[in-house]
Order: sequence, then structure tokens, then C-alpha cells
Amino acid sequence: MELDEQLLSFLFSFLYGFVVVVAYKLSYKYIYNVKNVYKFLNSLLLMIDLTLIYFKMFYIINGGIINIYFLLITILTFLFFKNKFIKIKK
Repeated sequence: MELDEQLLSFLFSFLYGFVVVVAYKLSYKYIYNVKNVYKFLNSLLLMIDLTLIYFKMFYIINGGIINIYFLLITILTFLFFKNKFIKIKK
């Protein structure tokens, strides 16, 4: 995977994280304010939909190749921003 593909993949993953947060907030009442069976089905469908969309877009960007460096950078960036947002909320 070339550097430009890695940067584009990283940028897409970062921005898609915001899409996931928005989708989760929009579907919050459908996931947590209904019966247990509906909770399970709604959360399962949301998870499957978001995952399929992510991997389809990832496949379009770089052929579905996940490099170990890309994975490490994504995880470290997630942990960094997670800690920053938790400090801001408190």
C-alpha cells in the first residue's frame, strides 16, 4: 500500500468515526427505549450496516488492504482522541 493510499484510508477512517457517532446518537432512542428483543435487533442491524458500509468504502479506496502500520496508527489515534474527548467532557 502506498503512502497516499494509507493517508486516504486513515482520513476516511477518522471521518467515518464521526459518522458512526452521529448514527449512534440518532438511533439512541431506537436502541435503548424499546423492548429487549428490539434492542438486540436494532443494535445488531446498526452494527452490521455500519460495518458493511465501512468495509465497502475501504475496499473502494484501496482494494481492502489493511496494513499493520495503518492499523497501529488508527488504534493509537483513537486512544489519543478518546482521552482528549473524555477530558473535555469532565
